[in-house]
Amino acid sequence: MPESGWARVDEVQDRKLVLSNLVVASVDVLVEAVAGEIPVATPHHAEWLEEGADVADRPRAREHSLQADDTQARLASIARAYSPVTAELDVALPVSTGAFPDELRGVLYRNGAGSLEMGRDKYMHPFDGDGMISRFSFDAGEVHYKNRFVQTRERKAELREGRMLYRSFGTRLPGGFRNNLLRMRFKNAANTSVVWHGGRLLALWEGGLPHAIEPTTLATLSRFDFDGQLRPHRWSLLTRLITPEFPFSAHPRICPDTGDLYNFGTLIGADPKLVIYRVDPRGVMRERRFIPLPGGLPFVHDFVLTQKHLVFVLPPVKFGVAKTLLGLASPIEAIGSDPDARTRILVVPRNGSAPIWLEPGFVFHFVNGYESSDHEIVLHGARMPTFRGEQIDMRDVASLTKASSLDALLTRYTLSLKSRSVQEEQLSNDPMELPTHDLRFTGKPHRYAWAIAREAGSRAPFHETIAKIDLHSGRLTHAYVAPDLPGEPVFVARSDDAEEGDGWLLAVTYAAEANVSELVCLDAQSLDVIAKAVLPHAVPPGFHGRFVRHQGQP
Repeated sequence: MPESGWARVDEVQDRKLVLSNLVVASVDVLVEAVAGEIPVATPHHAEWLEEGADVADRPRAREHSLQADDTQARLASIARAYSPVTAELDVALPVSTGAFPDELRGVLYRNGAGSLEMGRDKYMHPFDGDGMISRFSFDAGEVHYKNRFVQTRERKAELREGRMLYRSFGTRLPGGFRNNLLRMRFKNAANTSVVWHGGRLLALWEGGLPHAIEPTTLATLSRFDFDGQLRPHRWSLLTRLITPEFPFSAHPRICPDTGDLYNFGTLIGADPKLVIYRVDPRGVMRERRFIPLPGGLPFVHDFVLTQKHLVFVLPPVKFGVAKTLLGLASPIEAIGSDPDARTRILVVPRNGSAPIWLEPGFVFHFVNGYESSDHEIVLHGARMPTFRGEQIDMRDVASLTKASSLDALLTRYTLSLKSRSVQEEQLSNDPMELPTHDLRFTGKPHRYAWAIAREAGSRAPFHETIAKIDLHSGRLTHAYVAPDLPGEPVFVARSDDAEEGDGWLLAVTYAAEANVSELVCLDAQSLDVIAKAVLPHAVPPGFHGRFVRHQGQP
């Protein structure tokens, strides 16, 4: 492995602790026991800056409550959409509208929570349900559908017992404090995304190991640790108890020029760390890098890869680590936001890092980013004023009615590495989420993106359109699917050498009236519906997906 700023895996040293003296008498004692347990390879030229930012004036993001009477029917649709999937199918899909293009050949994989129940126990957050992979294969205008749950070891154990056995991101075990105290093993739901890389399909969940999936049958092959590189083999016993495996986030980015996959994870502890990975095109992990995160463990879900940098936005939204480990709260209940703190931007070049400060905000998902000059980086993301940690029973209308919603608005960040400042510009008042782009332009200048959205002023309790985003003007063009519930659009280029944005969007929508899901194909430029295929059952709204072309791939 290169030595410039990167940690050799075999250089991680173990530091012994005497566990017999560990007495968990208070939160402070636990925090002190955890502190300093994760060794760090210090990057060259890394420094943390505390300079103010040049923040452009712009309207504040809107905040609203889902209380209006006219939202009840739509909230009931959401609750119905999250009904558990009870059948694993392998069927050809009837085309109900239009025709799928003959040129559209390949496989769309999607991941999401297939069930928010285990026996009589309910999961209290949509991030907690067992992962279910949906596979849509396209060939000569025909579509074949297959779905399979990811058979994690946790799911198999819970199915045998017929009840919940593990804590989750938003759900505590039944039985109160006693049943949750020091239960440090959380359920790996394998439910957030998928990636095809190095001839391997992986189901991803950001809190733990990926799961290798057979790309045709969708059989679960194994928990995948990149030949042991996602395990703290030489670390202290306490660290291995708290972090038995390194997290591998659900938002990897692949460089279109080198074929390398980059990803990250955040490591728990009173002295938290960010770990960055590089996986070569053959699927071999080549580099790991550990960077300290002073000030607590931030909630980081996504990052941006440019041609020269990795960029992480670290909001003042942090996990209450001790409260979580003591079983007093689920991780999402322990999330807190400090309105007086500043958001940090961590820019990581190959030989070091140079964080930059900006006004507080929270970006759950980014569109893309690129260098506009040798000293300037441009990012586009869906910015919220903050992030609220709360439990939500997605099957219960009353719970959805009480839930609060924070609009994510398209925002451009321009980072000056020379002056170490940032300009922030809100581009649109239309709320949007789950943005995507033409992946051939990852890390490069581009113009178009797509997302689920709703128009400014809409009182809809969820996103009701699939939108095309012009990043130059900030304009969103909407294609309405309401009263149906749209899922993340996945862009598929017409060909490898097609112009940017020349292709199709594939999305799975929930058809509320018929209580089924549909696969929708739209023209990526005009947003005209080209074709629809009806699934034989309803699939709960998932999170993320990938399209994999044929050409020797699944």
